[in-house]
Amino acid sequence: MREEMRANAQRSMTSVLRIGIVGLATMALLAACSNTAVEDPAPAPAASGGADASLEAFVWDQDGGEVPDLPARISWANTSNAEFFLAFTKGMEAAAADRDVEFLTAIADDNPEKNIQQIESFLSRGVGALMYQPLDMASQKPVLDKAIADGIFVPGLISFPSSLQIAASQYDIGFTQGKAAADWAVENLGGEAEVHYFNLDTVGPQLVLRHDGVLAGLATGGPGIKVVSDLGTGISTEDGFEIMTTVLQANPGLDIVLGGDSPVVGAFKAIEQSGMDMSNMYLSGVDGDKQALALIKQGGAYKASIAFPWQLMGYGIGQFSADWLEGKEVPRVMVAAPTLVNSPEIVDEFLAANADPASVFKDRDRFEEYLPLLGQISYATRTNTWSTEYVPE
Repeated sequence: MREEMRANAQRSMTSVLRIGIVGLATMALLAACSNTAVEDPAPAPAASGGADASLEAFVWDQDGGEVPDLPARISWANTSNAEFFLAFTKGMEAAAADRDVEFLTAIADDNPEKNIQQIESFLSRGVGALMYQPLDMASQKPVLDKAIADGIFVPGLISFPSSLQIAASQYDIGFTQGKAAADWAVENLGGEAEVHYFNLDTVGPQLVLRHDGVLAGLATGGPGIKVVSDLGTGISTEDGFEIMTTVLQANPGLDIVLGGDSPVVGAFKAIEQSGMDMSNMYLSGVDGDKQALALIKQGGAYKASIAFPWQLMGYGIGQFSADWLEGKEVPRVMVAAPTLVNSPEIVDEFLAANADPASVFKDRDRFEEYLPLLGQISYATRTNTWSTEYVPE
């Protein structure tokens, strides 16, 4: 079954970021690995990106040598009104205001045709930067190629073609989540725990790597940590609630629940409603959703979220878009590094960084703690774009 799921994922052309760094696709429930002990951890996959797989750290404030004759207008072709994308929008809009450039955005409601119409509208009006999130690459690629050929700065969210690629190691995200759960199980349950995992394998090959990372992270706790339920899911709280209601019937001794924040929040509600004792349970998600962070602050069973600073990320993209328009060098890669948010104090620190992205951006070391930067590109070197996915080492 595992190999079949991997093959299906490899055939999928849906972007990894349609589930937030994770995104927005609904999938059928898939059962796998029932009552199976976690295997030994697999090595993390190597970076990809052709000759550019290994990049030097970004050097700030470099003159790119040529100022483009482009409108002082930047754009964001959003695909969804998901919480994390709206936070990204807020950050990019704030940066545009700080740099006195116009900001355009539109939401395609996950409709590829609408997305292309919106992108073409931006280009027709005239923009100096076009931030996009992959939806249907067959239709997006021609208009993106043209934008790049016209000298427009094109950042892409784990996608190509792009001038700057926001990149993430899905294996590392999964490993971070799985190992944190394993560490808790060793410390609190003597290394004996039953685990349910909400997987997203059918969405794309990179999310199969996240699945592998979770299993490898769990395996660090020893053979007593067993995955007794491993199901494909959508990403809504309703999905998590419905699935967990069924999972609890088959696995009343469940100790750990992992997955994306939205389904895990739904699972939390289902467990709470069932009346089950949650005092010695561990739930964690991925994305840093507001509901998840609120539960972590409360204390209790929801212990952690692997969070991404979406508003800070959007602010950085807005600032680098303005730099491009001034002829400065900008990064080729912005790494969305996984941040383990597992205490009320870290929740407060994480929220504060996102609430004041301008201050964090000015403190370059602090900004790169959340979002490491690699490589150099400018209008003068604009042909040095991404034609493959970059996976950080």
